[in-house]
Amino acid sequence: MSVLPHSSRRDPLPQHVPDPLFAPLGAGARECRIGDRLLAGRVFLAPMAGYTDRPFRRQARRFGAALIVTEMVSARGLLEDTKKSLKLMDFGEDERPVAVQLFGGDPGVMGEAAALTVKSVKPDFLDVNFGCPVSKVLKSASGAALLKDPARAGRIVRAMVQASGKVPVLVKSRAGYDEFDSSVLELLQAVTEAGACAFTLHARTRRQMYAGMARWESIAEVKQAARIPVIGNGDVKTPADAGRMMRETACDAVMVGRGSTGAPWVFAAMNAYLETGEAPVPPSLKERLSTALAHYSDALDLLGPRAGLLEMRKHLAHYVKGFDGARELRQSLLVTADPDRVRERLATFIATLEG
Repeated sequence: MSVLPHSSRRDPLPQHVPDPLFAPLGAGARECRIGDRLLAGRVFLAPMAGYTDRPFRRQARRFGAALIVTEMVSARGLLEDTKKSLKLMDFGEDERPVAVQLFGGDPGVMGEAAALTVKSVKPDFLDVNFGCPVSKVLKSASGAALLKDPARAGRIVRAMVQASGKVPVLVKSRAGYDEFDSSVLELLQAVTEAGACAFTLHARTRRQMYAGMARWESIAEVKQAARIPVIGNGDVKTPADAGRMMRETACDAVMVGRGSTGAPWVFAAMNAYLETGEAPVPPSLKERLSTALAHYSDALDLLGPRAGLLEMRKHLAHYVKGFDGARELRQSLLVTADPDRVRERLATFIATLEG
């Protein structure tokens, strides 16, 4: 796949409009090799703090996410309060393949945490976070702070690889600390030599946080320099976005984060698009809200009524928007303290819809 110049402006195409320059991957869209593992697709779920809990991950997997990554877990926190951290990284067999993401700045601690994670929950992959831009994480010399110390990032990955046995180690980072920083290429080399089996790049800098446009050129630059698979991340919201990212950067897979909140069906749509060049018709409102109801029921079952209700409020806010009556329905769902009443109100509204 050739690498094309990246436009300085990206006007998102509607979900059902194909990119005329994208060449469908055919059956190759349904396979992606990471290390010694063959994954059934090229669209992955990104880790998102506060969002990618078990109920949400189950929805993403149901709609075809080929790899699920958990919320990030502090390596030091895991060693100091194992029970609490294991609860955060707990996953079900129906979510596999799963990568558990760890963050930390000390190679020894990260190695111990990797060994404990493998022993305790048996993930398919370990993922190390060298991209989190939050100040609290940076102050612990973790996350995107490692962009300033690629050598230490390499030592961290080496310690995790040595401790993880046969469980492959992935790395996720950012395009740089700021727009003048090109250290991501040094970090890529260091972690590759240390044994990382793939590299995910969120194409924003640490300074950008989550604002502004992702700079896909940085993914193309990393891909050209890489000896391991590269996964692109940032501003992938529609099937056409996924195809365009792969066309412009030659990345091996795409990782979807905020584009999947309130829309887990986007994984199925992207899979179909990458394979055929045609996106399926977007789900009807009834189908969308039925997915929200299934997600809500999962949350109550897996997290308990009270915790499930509280956790689902942010998800319901994403699902219930963009249609007549959405504001009133959303308000009634988000202020109700009775978990069963929320389910009843949502089910009653769905029953009034056609399709």
